[in-house]
Amino acid sequence: MSFIKELKRRNVFRVGIAYAVTAWLLIQVTDILLESIGTPPWVMQTMFVVLGVGFIIAIFFAWAFELTPEGVKREADVDRSQSITGKTGRKLDFTIIGILVLALGYFVVDKFYLTPAAGNPQATEVQTTEPAQDKKDEPQTIAVLPFADMSQDGDNEYFSDGLTEELLNILAKIRELRVAGRTSSFAFKGKNEDLRSIGEKLNVATILEGSVRKDDKRNRVRITAQLINVEDGYHLWSETYDRDLDDIFAIQAEIAREVAQALRITLLGEDEERIADQIVTDLSAYDLYLQGLKSYNEFSWASLERAIEEFGRAIELDPDYIPAQIKWAATWMELTLAGGAPKNEAFSKAEPVLEKILKEDPGNSEVHTILARLHRLDRNFEAAEQEFQLALDNNPRNAVALAEFGRHLFGGGKVNRGMEYLNEAGRIDPYSVQVLWGLAMTHSMMLQPEESAEYARRIGEIEPENPMQFYGPAMANALSGNYAQAILMDTQAIELDPNDYELVAGMAIRWTLLGDLEQAELWAGKADDMAADQPVPIKARLSLYQFREQYSLAGDLAKRALDRELDDRQLSTTFFRRAWIGNLVRTNKVDEALGYYKKTLPGVFETPPVIDLNSNRNIGQLVEIAMLLQIQDMNSPLAVILIDAAEQKNELIEDKWIPWWTSVQRATIATARGDEAAAIAFLNEVPDGKFGGNWRSYLSNWWVLDALHDEPEYKHLVAMLEEDMEHQREEAYELLGITK
Repeated sequence: MSFIKELKRRNVFRVGIAYAVTAWLLIQVTDILLESIGTPPWVMQTMFVVLGVGFIIAIFFAWAFELTPEGVKREADVDRSQSITGKTGRKLDFTIIGILVLALGYFVVDKFYLTPAAGNPQATEVQTTEPAQDKKDEPQTIAVLPFADMSQDGDNEYFSDGLTEELLNILAKIRELRVAGRTSSFAFKGKNEDLRSIGEKLNVATILEGSVRKDDKRNRVRITAQLINVEDGYHLWSETYDRDLDDIFAIQAEIAREVAQALRITLLGEDEERIADQIVTDLSAYDLYLQGLKSYNEFSWASLERAIEEFGRAIELDPDYIPAQIKWAATWMELTLAGGAPKNEAFSKAEPVLEKILKEDPGNSEVHTILARLHRLDRNFEAAEQEFQLALDNNPRNAVALAEFGRHLFGGGKVNRGMEYLNEAGRIDPYSVQVLWGLAMTHSMMLQPEESAEYARRIGEIEPENPMQFYGPAMANALSGNYAQAILMDTQAIELDPNDYELVAGMAIRWTLLGDLEQAELWAGKADDMAADQPVPIKARLSLYQFREQYSLAGDLAKRALDRELDDRQLSTTFFRRAWIGNLVRTNKVDEALGYYKKTLPGVFETPPVIDLNSNRNIGQLVEIAMLLQIQDMNSPLAVILIDAAEQKNELIEDKWIPWWTSVQRATIATARGDEAAAIAFLNEVPDGKFGGNWRSYLSNWWVLDALHDEPEYKHLVAMLEEDMEHQREEAYELLGITK
């Protein structure tokens, strides 16, 4: 008997076919079950190995053993005349047919019920032949969730977080892929939330997640990554990389390419170049860089200072490592914005580094954004706008650039354009605290405290220890004239961050506005103990001097602050200037006041004067200069030019931008023209006389409105405000449980 016939007689072929079909069906069903419970890829891989070994064993048993009425016997021990292999074969035939029917049924269900329709732009499994998205104008969307730290001691979270951030940046280089912002993705770190829910909140169709196990002793890293379709929870792709740490940069690029392949994205040549154009560095420098990222993202004074040190050490190990240089410069800027470093120091350290990088990489959107924010910090608004535009030209989805440019435009009175940029940033990075803060502040300035509070509330959900969740509503209420509520919110913010002396000083200013000098002195003393030489505590002390009409003390303190050229924190420079010049005017030292302006705004005194009429900046200063000139010469032609320019600039401000402030500016311009009646009419335009901000500083203490103080209608307006302060003072006592 031939070998083939013997194989048929012993039913080896039938057993092989039955086993193969059964194994295939088992794999399909198991794959669905394992995906639904989120098991790691190695489980399925192990099953393949077991089934493969099982096939060999099944074939061996079919050849070597035979099923008889007495049970299983060795084939060599069975009498051929008594063999029942024929009957067994027929049973196997029926079994194979039954399994094939089940397999066909599964195929039909999978094809027509489980697999999403081909027209669905978010389709789906990696086995499908149709692209996951055919429409070129609808790019694929993805969020990269923080990879879990699976290291033995659990002490390498900074490494897994940093790797996630780097991977996110690489994926963002693919033109046809829209990647959710870093802050939004990291908002879900450590939260056991359904991936479908996360996808809906981030407005993405796919999610990349995984884990990192770093073994420093063996210089190895194991990275597991899996791409999941948000709509149905299916795995589109998964892979495990077990490599030397030296391969970390290659792994990141490899993951990006395989994700693109799984999403059926064709990588163009420029995409490949951007992915391949990774900056490789020494592993020690890279490790310090990742530690710096962790400190940077914690965003406290102490952590930012630590980040500067860690990025600096990385640069020492590799002076050409651009990512560390960029973050080092960004950290200096953020530390200054938080009040933890002088502006001049940040600018002198960061600007040369950023300019050097741009010479080598002129299209670096992140660098243009940092430089723009530095220029804005330095009040070089024209340069800031140019850099913001360059940042967005190179990356229109740069959420930080969109948000900060929006705030820049809004701050210049361009409300509608500013909100367009901010809202777009919110769509791209909906869980970014930076974006949410920008939206909270702009709605505050539109006198929409409820909308502002909603954005601040979301900050609190993302970062429960962030005091901005309370400081935002405090600002919104103060700008709307609701000072008692502002004090309540400030109190809660200080509870979260008791070391923020600007919050403490702000409380002193709030109580001064309400007319409670006891509480104001208490908080001003605390601020002095913490940082008496800083702008906002000085501003708080100056407010108390002005409330007591101690204008000489206020003027001297303001002059000392101006001479020190302190950073302009919370409009402190404007506050100091008005107090000092007001004291000079009241003591007939107009020449000294004009000398200050000839130094700070020399273009105004040129012939013809240099004035940017396309900007709403410096309106108040133009009015002040005009009135100083009028004191010397009532018919000064330059004064007329400056007043007209101030009015033209004021008209650039859109109505939604702090509405009561526009009325105040119009009142100052009318006063400069000698039309007190028109000035008071402008002030009476404010609904219900609801002024906000530090109303005493401009209505009672700003010298340009001194001519109105004896007018009956003006006295009535101030009396109404004082009465409101009495009511709000009682409300504040009740809210805080203060007994008087």
